[in-house]
Parts: sequence; C-alpha cells; structure tokens
Amino acid sequence: MIKKGFIALFGLGFVLASCIKHEVIPAPTPTADLDASFSGVVNNTNTEFITNVLDYENTSYKVKVIQPPGGNSTAVYYSEMQSPSQAQSIAVGLGSIIFDSGVATDPPLALFEPFFPANDSPNYSNGGASGFEVVYTDATSRVWKSNESSTYAGATADFTGIEIESDDSGDYSKFICTFDCYVYSLNPDSLALTPPVAHVDSFLIEDGVYNGWFKR
Repeated sequence: MIKKGFIALFGLGFVLASCIKHEVIPAPTPTADLDASFSGVVNNTNTEFITNVLDYENTSYKVKVIQPPGGNSTAVYYSEMQSPSQAQSIAVGLGSIIFDSGVATDPPLALFEPFFPANDSPNYSNGGASGFEVVYTDATSRVWKSNESSTYAGATADFTGIEIESDDSGDYSKFICTFDCYVYSLNPDSLALTPPVAHVDSFLIEDGVYNGWFKR
C-alpha cells in the first residue's frame, strides 16, 4: 500500500508539473536613439534648439523628383529642428540620391546607407540638388536659405559620426553636421517700392553644429 501511494503521488506530481505553462518573454523591440539638437551663432546671436525644450524636435523629410520607370529619379533628404509653438527653425539638406522609381518609391537602403559617408564634405547646392543646403526660419517666419553662388570664403559643411540605425518605424542615417555659411532672403518690402526692387538680405550662421538624422 505504501508503494502504491508513493506511485500515485508521484504520478499526480508529474501531471501537475506537466500542466505548468512557461511564460514566453518576447525579444526586445529595437528602438533607434534619435536625440537631436542644434547650436550656433545666428546673425550674431547664440542660438540653441534642443529636443523637448520649447517643444523642439527633429523631423526628417525628403524632396523627390520622380521620373518614369527606368529614369533617374532623385531624392534630397532634410533634417529639421522645429517646434509647433515657436516660429524659429533650422534644417540641413543633402542630395541627391538617384534611384529608379520603377523599382521602389524611395531610394532603397542599399543606396541610402552609403550615400551620406560618400558625401561627408559637400559643396553648397541650391535645393540640395547636388550637395548641401541650410534653411533657416526666423522669429517672424521669414525663410532664409544658403546659396551656391555665395562668395563667402569661409563657407564650410562637414558630416561626421555617420551611422545607420533601424527600428520598426524605419531606417535612419544619424550624423553630426558642422557648418558656417551666409543665408539669404528676398526683402518683401523691396517689392512694394515703386518701381519694385528685388533686394536680397543676408546674415551669417557661424559655428553651426547640428546633431540629427535623415529618415529613409
């Protein structure tokens, strides 16, 4: 009887053990580290935009020119520090990546990833078509842009720390961009003169440091 009881208890323990469900812990979801900031001397004023300060955040967008399949479509990538509660913003752009719209609606990762290290010391180019562009919006919402025809001898643009990170929301090319340049804007009051005069104003951005990212 003792042996039978032992066997019965052992069998019951086996049944209970076999019914225990083990919790399956899913693998952690990768999340790209997308912190961003800008600092520099803008028109003789120290200026700084930091993520989550005054609602500033980095956003990324691209400007595409699409040709028929088989043609050379292009994409210029921009990274912008902007805030929904502040007028001031700054963006840096770099282009162009050439791709076939018949294969994909955006440049594939195989083109996106090597493009930025290969263009880490770009020339200035209007619209970023074949190089680098800076777009600054001042406190009055007036837009100022760098110009490829600028005669400023001290103009520079360099990208360092370039690395690719990916997560469920996409692929990102992270960077640190340092630059110095003049930015230009058509004076709106000059067009109201009689006769109208297209007068362009300008100011200098010095010691610009943009820590940001482009999203594919």
